[in-house]
Amino acid sequence: MTLARDSFVEDYPQQVLDAFNEGGWKAVLDTITDKGYAFMCDPFREAAIKAEEEVSRAHGKVLMLMAEACSMMLRPDKPNEPFEPSFVGGGRRSIIPDDFTDSEIEFFAKITGSVDDPLLKGRLADLVWHRRLPRDPNFALAAIDSYMQLPLDVDAWFVDADRCWQRAIGLARMIGPTAGDRLDQIESSMVAAIHAATTTDKFFACRLADTLRSNGLGNNDSITVAKKLEALADKFGAEGDFHASESYYNAAAGWYTDSDDKDKSIDMVVAEAEAFVSDATSRVSSGNPSYGVAASFLEDAIQVYRRVPRAGRDRHQVDQRIHDLRLRLNEYGQRAQDEMATFSSPPIDLSESVEQARNAVSGKPPDEALRAFANIHGISAKKLRESAVESLSRSPFLASISKVVSSHDGRVIARTPGIKGSTPSDEDEEAIRAEMNHPHYATLVGVVVQALILPALDILTLEHRLSTAHFIELARRSSIVPIGREVLFGKALAEGFNRDFATSIHLLAPQIEHMVRFHLKSAGVPTAHLDQNGIENETGLSALIELPECSTIFGDDLTYEVRALFCDPVGPNLRNNVAHGLLNDREVQSVDAVYAWWLGLKLVFNTFWNSLAREMASEEHEQVSEDNPV
Repeated sequence: MTLARDSFVEDYPQQVLDAFNEGGWKAVLDTITDKGYAFMCDPFREAAIKAEEEVSRAHGKVLMLMAEACSMMLRPDKPNEPFEPSFVGGGRRSIIPDDFTDSEIEFFAKITGSVDDPLLKGRLADLVWHRRLPRDPNFALAAIDSYMQLPLDVDAWFVDADRCWQRAIGLARMIGPTAGDRLDQIESSMVAAIHAATTTDKFFACRLADTLRSNGLGNNDSITVAKKLEALADKFGAEGDFHASESYYNAAAGWYTDSDDKDKSIDMVVAEAEAFVSDATSRVSSGNPSYGVAASFLEDAIQVYRRVPRAGRDRHQVDQRIHDLRLRLNEYGQRAQDEMATFSSPPIDLSESVEQARNAVSGKPPDEALRAFANIHGISAKKLRESAVESLSRSPFLASISKVVSSHDGRVIARTPGIKGSTPSDEDEEAIRAEMNHPHYATLVGVVVQALILPALDILTLEHRLSTAHFIELARRSSIVPIGREVLFGKALAEGFNRDFATSIHLLAPQIEHMVRFHLKSAGVPTAHLDQNGIENETGLSALIELPECSTIFGDDLTYEVRALFCDPVGPNLRNNVAHGLLNDREVQSVDAVYAWWLGLKLVFNTFWNSLAREMASEEHEQVSEDNPV
C-alpha cells in the first residue's frame, strides 16, 4: 500500500526550497528539549499545520516533510528495509520511504548539507541513500557521520542512539572501503565508552558490549572488555543490585569465550548463577520475606548452572550445587503458597467488545498497557469441556458418527470417532476433545482475535513504540523463558507486535516446544527416548503435552491451549505445520497465528509481572517498616 501524495514539491520546487532556507524548521528544533525521533515528529507536524494556515503552503510542506521523515521507526537489523511505519492498524499505516515522491527525495538530497542537527541530518541522508537510484555513497557517509555525532551516554543510548549507531555500522559495511576507517572509529568509540562506564550508568555498558559483539566488533579488545564487564558485575553485586550483576556476568562470559579463555568464561557463568542465589537470599532475609520471588531466582540460578559444560562442573561442584539449590527451591515453593496473588483485568462485555478492548489498554504506561493486553482474555478448559459434552449430548445420533478432518489442500489429516453411547462418557475422550477444539475453541479464538486482541493492539501500537530490545528484555526477565532463548522469544513477540505474524509464528512455535520440554526436564521428567539403535531422540511436543506432569507444571488451561493450538490435528496444528512448511501466505496471518502470538506474550509477560509485582510489594512493605519502626 502506497499512501497518496500531492505533487506540490514537484510543481513548486523553488518555493519549497526558499521556504526551507528561511529557517523555520530551525525554530522548531530549538523548542524540542527531549531529542529523539519520537519527540521530533509531533512538534514538526503541529508547526506544519500552523505554518500552512498562517504563512504559506510551501512552509507547511517543508515542516510536514520533516515530521514524516522523523515518524518512521529505524530497524538497523533490517539493512534492506531499515525504516518501518510507526503505526499499523485498522487497514491503515503511517508513512514509509516508498511513500515519498521522487521530487521529495530530491528535496531531501538538496537540503541535507544545510542541516546541522545530527538526528535530523542522519535521517534525511539515510532516506536519500535508501531511496535514490543509483545510490550515492556520499549520502551513506553523511548518515554515518551524523549518527556518530550522537553521544555515547546512557541518556541518548536508550532513546535512539543505539539504533543509529547500529545503523552506522550497517551502512559502513554496506559501502565497504568507501567508508574509510569509520568502522574502526565506531569500534574504538564504543570500547572507550564501555571502559568509561560506572555503576551509575546501569545497563549502558552491557548494552554497548552486546551491540559490539552482535556485530562482530571488539575482537581485539575482548579481554579488556570482559574484565571491565566482570568488574562492573562485582561492583553491582557489592551494591546489592543483583539484577544488574547477573546481566554483566552473563555478558562477561561471552567476551571471555571470544578471547578463548574458557575457564574464565565458566567462572562468569557460575558467578551469574550465584548472583541469582544472592538475589534469592536477599528476598528471604528482608524484613518482609518474599519466598515466591526468591523461588523464581533460584529457578534462574539452576538454569544458569546447567550451562556450565562438563569440563568445568567438577571444579565448581556444579552437580552438588544444583542438588542443594533444588532442595532449597522446594522449601521456598512450599512457603510461597501463602504469598500467591492473582492479577487479572476487569471482565470485558463482549457486546461492546471492541470499545472495551481499546479502553482496557488506552492511556496507560507501556508495562501497564501490556499487562492489560496480556490479560484481556482467559479460557477455562473445564468450561470448554462442559460445553463440548453438552453439544454432543444434544444430538446423540450426529455425535455417534465419526468425522474426517481435511486440510485446505484436501488431505485427510485426522479422523475422530463418534461417541459410543447416547451421552458422552470417559470412553469418549477423543470425541470430546475434538468437539472442544472445533467448533468451541476455534470459534472462541476467532471472536477473541477480531473483537479483543486486534482492536487493543491498534491502540498499543498507536500509543507506544516498543522496540525489539524491549521484548528481549521482557523475555530475559521472565522465568518461563529458558536461558539462551531470550532473543528468539523476544524477536517473536516483537514481530507480532509489529503485525508480522508470519515471522512471529515461525520463531515462536519451536520455542514453545522447547519451553515445554525444558520445564518438564527441569522437573525430572524424561523428555527423550532411545530407538532400536540406541540413539537418543527428543520427544516431540505432541507427545510431551500428553504427559500428566504438564498439567501439574503449566496448569490445565495452558496445557489445553498449547495442545489445541500447536499439536492437535483437529485444530491449527501450528507446530507441525510450521515445521513442515505447510502454512500458506494467508494462514500465517490467520486468527490462529495472531492468537498464538498473543498467548506467547501472555505467558512471557505474566510470569515477568507476577514476580515484579511481588518484588514491588515486598519493597513497599520494607519501606513502610522503615518509616514506622516498632
